[in-house]
Amino acid sequence: MKKRAITAALAVLIALSASYPAIAAETYRIQSGDSLWSISRKYATTVEELKRLNGLKSDLIIAGQTLIVANPASGSGEVYVSYVIQKGDTLGRIAEAFGTKVEFIRSLNGISGDLIYAGATIKVPARANAPAPPLPPPPPPPPAVKTYVTHTVQGGDTVWTVSIKFGLPMQELLSDNGLNSSSVLNLGQKLKIAKYTIPVQPTPGAKFGEYLDWWTQARYVVPINKTVMVTDFDTGKAFEIVRTVGAGHADCEPKTAADTAAAKSVFGGYTWNPRAVIVTCDGRRIAASMSFYPHDISYIMNNGFDGHFDLYFANCIRHVDGKPDPAHQRMVEKAAGR
Repeated sequence: MKKRAITAALAVLIALSASYPAIAAETYRIQSGDSLWSISRKYATTVEELKRLNGLKSDLIIAGQTLIVANPASGSGEVYVSYVIQKGDTLGRIAEAFGTKVEFIRSLNGISGDLIYAGATIKVPARANAPAPPLPPPPPPPPAVKTYVTHTVQGGDTVWTVSIKFGLPMQELLSDNGLNSSSVLNLGQKLKIAKYTIPVQPTPGAKFGEYLDWWTQARYVVPINKTVMVTDFDTGKAFEIVRTVGAGHADCEPKTAADTAAAKSVFGGYTWNPRAVIVTCDGRRIAASMSFYPHDISYIMNNGFDGHFDLYFANCIRHVDGKPDPAHQRMVEKAAGR
């Protein structure tokens, strides 16, 4: 959480102050690593406008080259910067911070109403001493509702098979029933089975997925033995997977050989490198991160995949050392629009 708070604060500082004195220049010298898209963001314009001003026929630019970034014939001399909308912002708060009016921000950005989304970028007038808009503390997420149903132990039941059947972490099933790992179930014994209602979380837009904490939300929304659809965030390609087991994160397998082939086409083969994905489960779109490298135990036969792969949600940990995986967490936040 601390890392996200720092990142959000930096986004505000960069948008509000970093380029005020320099952005008034009408030309820009291209630096190594620049792209037309990154330059357009810096100068609150579009790639198409940069191409038009500079007579460019493609997106290719070269370090050291000078670009026109503002039209000298525009007349007013008004300078604009990009502002990344933060959680809790309103058009009124932003307008006050930048010394302008809501109507002007609407006109400048083609906004017809008052609806804005955190993470979106808008143009605002540059004001050298503009303070950051005061942000209210984000509201706490609605709590999960936990209820119970009863399961009567049948022949062949073990704590493990019952936890798999109901998609629950085995340790939680033990704890709820006052059992331990060496407990033996008796025929006809009554077990409490937890059921969770996880409220839907808001997202910045239709493209993004819900940001669900693994420990209190995601592992119940996507339980063991659940078949879900995975959509690659960047390409839009989709395939089905099954969550088979997993404690610190979800261990999953492709449902069929066709799903394995589809996933390989997205990842370019087998790789540990994670990608941002959207997991669709019972109509809900959830932000996640997936790598695609077969390892360890496999439960599904004839799917062309010998082992399982890793699927991470917010705040998951690695099984090997019990620590968070920063690369996966970044991809989850990308899929959530954070």
